[in-house]
Amino acid sequence: MHGDLLNSIGPNAVVAGANDNAVYIGFNQDFGNVSISIFNEAGLVVYSTVVDTSVQQVVIIPFFSAASGSYTVELSSANGYADGDFERN
Repeated sequence: MHGDLLNSIGPNAVVAGANDNAVYIGFNQDFGNVSISIFNEAGLVVYSTVVDTSVQQVVIIPFFSAASGSYTVELSSANGYADGDFERN
């Protein structure tokens, strides 16, 4: 992932990964409320939620029923923005 949300606090402040079954996001710092959105190749939102990182440090988003292709995860909060891409086979 890339963005000022990570750079303002540290490169390991947010860790993320994906496989064909789920997207995993871990918050190693309290960012308050963070909006999480996942976009498909066409730019359409396929998932969206808001997480209070002072309470929930790990987010697991089931993704086993999603179509194959490229996706972008976007995180945004009052502390900044980060995004990253992943492939689903």
